[in-house]
Amino acid sequence: MKANASVFCLLFTLALAPGARADDPPTPDATPTINPQVVDKLIDMGNHLRGLPTFQVDAEVSRDIVLESGQKIKTEASTVLKVVGRDRMYAKTEGDVRTREFFYNGKKLTQYSPFLKYYTTVDAPPDVSDTLHLIENHYGIQVPMEDLFLFGSDQAQIDALKEALYVGPSTIKGQLCDHLAFRQEGVDWQLWITRSDKPLPCKLVITTTDEPGFPEYSAVYRWNLKPGIKDSIFTFAPRKGDVAIPMKKASDQGGE
Repeated sequence: MKANASVFCLLFTLALAPGARADDPPTPDATPTINPQVVDKLIDMGNHLRGLPTFQVDAEVSRDIVLESGQKIKTEASTVLKVVGRDRMYAKTEGDVRTREFFYNGKKLTQYSPFLKYYTTVDAPPDVSDTLHLIENHYGIQVPMEDLFLFGSDQAQIDALKEALYVGPSTIKGQLCDHLAFRQEGVDWQLWITRSDKPLPCKLVITTTDEPGFPEYSAVYRWNLKPGIKDSIFTFAPRKGDVAIPMKKASDQGGE
């Protein structure tokens, strides 16, 4: 009854609005809505993440695959990212589609497929952010949750925003968060950030708007800022039966 009453009041208010007609189309607001406080929250969170001396973050990830028929299929994965300083990183994603591990020790980065028993190793810069840029731009490979290193770090990324809105408070896994929404060319994305002077992302949803079916990516995070991490985890050690293969450049992978 309360919901019906609210709807009735809304309709009644619209009916009394001067000049309002039922057949009048809504007037679109072409002015981009950029809330500077929302942008500041994004930048502050990114700076805080990049300043963490060590952390482990686990995520439950879902991703849409759009079939040729247009039907969307949801895939699930569990992902973990362990980082120490700016020169050591381990990541693993284990899901419906594939399982991959990444090892980075400040000198080399290795991608490993434990089921196929293939691994590939390349020389890497001494900084994790530079390494992520290298393997994505040069080899077309994305490390799980690499966006955590990039939030608010690039002015071009900020300038590309067409909308930045504050949605409201929200609770994710028992944690009070601020829900933010962003829009840029081809992508809508939402970010939930802990309401704290040391903000962390609670959840991320990315909707690709320039592809059929509007596929979504979603990740819900769980943070540990004082993990016990052994240094040996950052260097890959081949096991019996593992086979080394070359890492192909993105230009050699059949792209246009």
